[in-house]
This record gives sequence, structure tokens and C-alpha cells, in this order.
Amino acid sequence: MIKQEPSFSISLIQEKISRDFGFKISYRKAWKAKQKAIVKIFGDWDESYAILPRWLDYMQSLAQGSMYEIETKDFEVGNQVDNRFQVFHRLFWTFKQCCDAFKYCKPIIQVDGTFLYGKYRGTLLIATTQDGNCCVLPIAFAIVEGETLEAWTWFLANIRQHVTQKQGICFISNQHQSIESVVANEHLGWQPPHAYHVYCIRHIANNFDNKFKNVKLKNDLFKLGYMTSKIYFDRNLEKFRQTSPEIASWIDTISKEKWSIAYDEEGRRYGHMTTNLPETVNKILKGARNLPITALVKCTYSRLVEYFVQKGSQARAELSAGNRFCKKLLDAIQKNQEEACSFKVRTHDVILNMFEVEEIINPAMQMGSRLVSVDLCKRTCQCGKFTAYRFPCSHVIAACAHADIDFYQYVDPIYSIQNIVDTYSAQWSPIGNEESIPPASGPRLVPNVETVRAKGRPKSTRIRNEMDLVESHPRHNKCGYCKQVGHSRRTCPSHPDH
Repeated sequence: MIKQEPSFSISLIQEKISRDFGFKISYRKAWKAKQKAIVKIFGDWDESYAILPRWLDYMQSLAQGSMYEIETKDFEVGNQVDNRFQVFHRLFWTFKQCCDAFKYCKPIIQVDGTFLYGKYRGTLLIATTQDGNCCVLPIAFAIVEGETLEAWTWFLANIRQHVTQKQGICFISNQHQSIESVVANEHLGWQPPHAYHVYCIRHIANNFDNKFKNVKLKNDLFKLGYMTSKIYFDRNLEKFRQTSPEIASWIDTISKEKWSIAYDEEGRRYGHMTTNLPETVNKILKGARNLPITALVKCTYSRLVEYFVQKGSQARAELSAGNRFCKKLLDAIQKNQEEACSFKVRTHDVILNMFEVEEIINPAMQMGSRLVSVDLCKRTCQCGKFTAYRFPCSHVIAACAHADIDFYQYVDPIYSIQNIVDTYSAQWSPIGNEESIPPASGPRLVPNVETVRAKGRPKSTRIRNEMDLVESHPRHNKCGYCKQVGHSRRTCPSHPDH
């Protein structure tokens, strides 16, 4: 049970023991039994630190070009340094396959941190990106003491050094003061033109609600961030500002380029307005966060192997079938084509491909219309969607149909099936028998005893947001056994124990 799912909750363990053996056990007994099972399956917590350097060296030999960095502290006994040991402080690691894949992904990086749940406290930092088919790809990991300025500086500096030196990256994060300080350091490569730092709109809206306690205005601010048209954005922003001088002063302190898609004039966001990519990876690694440190690192390797094989096979199958672009894009294009059928187009400049598109607001009732200008040479549309998402909006499709132009030429290459195939074309080597791994040289790595978790049931310190509220709704729950939504493993009708 624990081998298949290390995040198996204590309450479900209690329930299974009661159901199978007719004996009720306390939470403490169930918790201790789970810890013993983890040690038996995944290794001892303290010994896991000792074998970590040895396994990381082995990982580098399997994935040539992968990088890791361990920071340690001196091991002191009675104010004397014992050079036979080193105390673990931080770990950064990335795989060469992920670094190569990032070259074919959207030039965006999102970062976030999440707690570890094992014997020793710590924070797992994750940097993620997304491919053209909207699939999440983690590109770097770190285990640090917490979301401190030093930890974020170290993590982001390592990303720039070991993962990518690509220019023009859109860096999306929350308004964490430590991240702000790192970005402000021009020597680390997170300022223009190397990178452009923008904010997660969900965190902006939450910060607003924490200050002004107004859910309606919070939702209005959230919608404002997603408005692609500058015309409608400016109009609605002014209404929002007129609510009160305090609110106007608060929103004016945040640059519009930081939180609104309408002012993302270069389309660097590719429509991404939140930091939900790292949170998705956090959910995938939830079970791994209960494991000893070496088992956690191994888990990232094995799960990425499975992920690359799965996504690579799907992409190659679509390419063999003759598909030119990924499914997510084709679905969006089809929707835009359906909308474009009711538009009227007038050509304004044949040479420069400039058009005026009349959009009927309610085609069924033939009520109301609005005019939108399209400039194919500059790749712009007044609605803002063409620039924001990097593929033709309904107005561009209508203009291209009017001028007998193939609109697919205006699709960003990031969405092509060939690009997806290149993303997941890297090869991974099997781990094999780990007993043949040579022992690590140098001082023995030991855990920091100051990070031992206190006794008692851990109390959650997570600030819940809209994503948690949606996920906690029964209609959105996914069963851990049959993978269907609407119920849990405990109430699954397909489970053999039920």
C-alpha cells in the first residue's frame, strides 16, 4: 500500500486495518507503522543522507550533462569541527534531458515552493515550464531550509548557471519579497533583456482581498488581469480605481505590465497568468515529499522517465498520423473558426494586409456589433488575443479567409507537433542494479538535527486559495483507485474491498 502510494493518509490506514482485521488502532500507531514501512521500502532517513552524494554521482553518469550542487555546513562536536562528517544544508539538481527540452518549450519559467513532510523539515523548490500542448515540464529542483532570500538567490542563480541562458524569458512568480530581491540583482540574469518578471494574478487578487476584504472587487481584479483588449482593460480599470482613493492608490503601485495580459505587448506570457504549473507538479510529487531525501531525488528521475516516454510516444503517433499542430491548439483554432463565420471583413490595405472586422455581438439575435482592426504584417489584432496567445484569434481567421491567406502561417512554431517531438526526444538510461554504484568519497553527509520534525500531528500552514477550493469540491475530486472524479478511494464503487 505505501509502496504504491507513499502519501496514503493515516486515516485510510486506520480504516483499512479496521475493515480487514476488525481492530481499531490509534492515529499514533498507524503513523508509526507507516514510518516503519517507509524505512523498510525506501531506506532509513539518516542513511539516506549518507548515500545521497553517491547516488547523485551515479545519476550524472546515467544522464550525461545533468548537474547537482550540495551545500553543507561543518559538523561540530563540543565546539570542535569533525572533518569526517558534513551537515546537509541545501541541494539543487536538474537533468540534462529537461534542460534540452526547455529549448523547445514556451520561454516561460514559473517557480514555487512546498513543504516536505518527512522526518526532517525542509522546502522543495520547483521551476517549471510548459510545452506547446499545455503539458507541464519541471526543469529544476532544490531542497532548502525555507523560502528565504538566501535560498531563492541560490536556486535562481543555479537555474541561470546550469539550466538555461536563454534570453527574453518570462519569469512568473508571486510577490514574495525574497524573489523580488533576487530579480532586482542585475548580476543574476533575471532582469531585461535576459528575463521579464511578472506576477501571478491569483496572488495579486488574494493580496487585495487580504487588505480590503472585498470578494466582489477581488473577483473583478482577477477578471481584469485576463482582459486582452487594452480598450476594455483601461475602461474597467478606471471603474475599479474609482471605488475608493485607497484602492486606486494600491493598484497604482503595481505596474500594469506586471499583472495584466493586455499590457503584455510582446506576448511573453503565452496567456499564462498564474503559477499553477509548479502547483501541478507539487501534486504529482505529493507522495514523494513523504520520503527520505535520496528516495525523493530518485522519484523525480523515475517519474520524468515515464513522463518523457508517455508524451514522446503520443507526439510521435500524432506526427505519423500527419498532424501538423498539437490538439490543444487545434481545439482553440476550431472554436475561433466557428466564431469567425459571422464576421464581416473589409480590406483597408492589400499590400500591408490591414483589415477591419465587424463582429456581431449576438449573431442569433443580430443585435449590436463592434469593429476590430487587424494588421497581419505586425501580427496584431485590437482584441489582443493574437498577441497574447501567439496564434490567430477569430478576427485574424476571418481576415485571412477574406484575403485567401493560410492563417496557420501565423501560428507560433512552439505549437507544432514536430516541436513537441523534439521536446521529448531525449533518451534516459535505466537505473539498473544500484549495488554496483561505487561508494562516495569524502566526509559522510549527515542530516541537520535542528530540522527534525517535532512530535505530534503536523499542522498545515498553507494559505488556501481558489485552486484549493475548486479541488476540494466533490465534483472535482479524483479517486486514487479508479481515477474517476466525484468520489474518493474510500467510497470508490470499483474498489475490491468495497
